[in-house]
Amino acid sequence: MEQIIKAMTYNIHFTIGTDTRPDWKRIADLIKKENPDVLGLEEVTVNHPYSPGLDVPEAMSGYLGMNIFFGDAIPINNGHGKYGIAALSKYPMEVIDKIFLPVPEGHEKRIFIIVKIRAPKPYYFIVTHFSYQGELEHDEELRTACAKMVTETVQKNHYFPAVWLGDFNTYPGTETLQYIHTQWDVCNDCDPHTPTAHCSHAGWRQIDFICTYPKGAFELREFSFIENILASDHRPVTALLALK
Repeated sequence: MEQIIKAMTYNIHFTIGTDTRPDWKRIADLIKKENPDVLGLEEVTVNHPYSPGLDVPEAMSGYLGMNIFFGDAIPINNGHGKYGIAALSKYPMEVIDKIFLPVPEGHEKRIFIIVKIRAPKPYYFIVTHFSYQGELEHDEELRTACAKMVTETVQKNHYFPAVWLGDFNTYPGTETLQYIHTQWDVCNDCDPHTPTAHCSHAGWRQIDFICTYPKGAFELREFSFIENILASDHRPVTALLALK
């Protein structure tokens, strides 16, 4: 019997909206309305200078009633806060790993996190946030190397069937997406033109993705971009998947 999974990725921009107002509950209410089974969040913070004392992972987990694993990547707020990504699930989950990506010294550290979702049909869930356009020299080559690292980790350790999502900071037609297509089913292929965020070097682009592995393991039933660019500077992305 197939298992239906609603997956969602959302770069929440420290919970600061395009109106410059920090409001974690505005983000959480949007997510609650979509009601995902698994959720990947990027730009997640604890004790951000604009939201002192706020533990976003803890607040989100409690409000949404979801299990959470927060992968912190760098310290913020003079070492008094944390910044990273998070995986949330309605089902219990087992933390598998937090792995640092091969970013050159002196640049923002990037990670991917892997959890195992203890659903009736267990599967792996991977969240990441790659370096942004123009962050460093040869950044597209770096993103491709990062995508290969994620894929090879999944293959070597048999972390599949898997759902991988996040802010990849690349877009259709790039070397990175071309590589990902050789290994993964990319849900965004059903609508490759709708932008999800504005890149300073590339303008409005689709840079937030949901992918599945191995090819053919999941059937895509629905795919959508949520038309909200107020709560964050990214549009959330959802996919309804059937695990065969």
